[in-house]
Amino acid sequence: MAHPTPAIMTDETSDDPIPAGASRVEISENPKRLRRSSRVVRLVRGAGRTVKKFLVAAFSLFSLVILLAVVAAVPILNLWALGYLIQAEGNIARTGQFKSAFPLLGRARQLGGTLLGVAVIILPLRYLGGFASDMALIDPTSGSTRFLQVLTTIAAIAAFIHLTAALSVGQGGFRFFRPWRNLKRLYREGRSGGFLETRSTAVAEFVSDLEIRRNFMLGLLGAAGVLMWTLLPTGLYASANAPQGPQILVTLFGGVLLALVCSWAPILQAGFARDEKFSAYRHLSDARSLFRKAPLLWTLALLVGYALSLVLYLFKIVAPPQDALWMMTIVFIAAIYPARLFVGWVYYWSTTRTKEPHRLWRWFWSLVSLAVCGFYVFLLFFTRNIGAQGKLVLFEQPLLLIPSPF
Repeated sequence: MAHPTPAIMTDETSDDPIPAGASRVEISENPKRLRRSSRVVRLVRGAGRTVKKFLVAAFSLFSLVILLAVVAAVPILNLWALGYLIQAEGNIARTGQFKSAFPLLGRARQLGGTLLGVAVIILPLRYLGGFASDMALIDPTSGSTRFLQVLTTIAAIAAFIHLTAALSVGQGGFRFFRPWRNLKRLYREGRSGGFLETRSTAVAEFVSDLEIRRNFMLGLLGAAGVLMWTLLPTGLYASANAPQGPQILVTLFGGVLLALVCSWAPILQAGFARDEKFSAYRHLSDARSLFRKAPLLWTLALLVGYALSLVLYLFKIVAPPQDALWMMTIVFIAAIYPARLFVGWVYYWSTTRTKEPHRLWRWFWSLVSLAVCGFYVFLLFFTRNIGAQGKLVLFEQPLLLIPSPF
């Protein structure tokens, strides 16, 4: 039987048919609803992209801090971490842009994603192995124990094959959650014959981006330049064992010298970071000229840097185990990194100024900066009584040297 077709009405002012029962108001509202819905979809997508960018940036920054903390906890290698901080400070001192102050951010995200993916695969296997070990101690001959041991062996072999394929196929954190695709890609690249060449090129690029030699030399020369200025004043300042006798005069003299040195050492090191020339540590007149162009900002930079340094000295009271040293170093990196970036930005700002402020303004902030450095040196005297390394803690200077608790 034929079905009846719906009645169609035609508007007198338009050739478009209008379904029966529909008014022109409803038809005109449909495009508005569509526009509103599309606007909502765009807003949701934009918010999603913003949240994704924020999470990626936060994870990248966290991975970078962890990387620097681990390296800074290793003797000799910690010079590379210091060199990286000097490089970041120099980048912002040259350009004035904070986005240039994170040269290893992308590589740190890649390395952090890889370690996170490996941990996701290894941790369940570790717990499974722990259960099998416990069962072997409780009842070594039971069927459940043998089943767990066989299951652990199979899981370990599968995890090894999966991690090998995931680490071999390239970048991307999601590769740890697609084992079959990794195996197929590894098989295709192995048959094509270009697997070893492409992977060796990727490893070479990764190592090249670390700039091991450059950052190590920056750290070595950066530490040498700071010690060139601070070693003698700090030695005099640490000479007295008790606040009495002639030794106290030597200590006072060393403290005054150290306060003066602390007022211009960050400026000299920022100049070294920008030019990457050791001779920058001898340009004291340039440092004083830069201070006169932005005395308020330099005083604020000294205040922030040395205040954070004093807080970090509290972590030197007790020496942690060597395997847990990097966990405390995270605090040092997280505190000193932004302080160095601020010093680098103030250096850039000072180089862009052509005129100096009024003399009274310069003298006022010069006195304030000397007071800040003097108060820092005064409190520094007592850190040798709480530090695990005694007088040696006076030579460390977290703001200028290796950012590590010990």
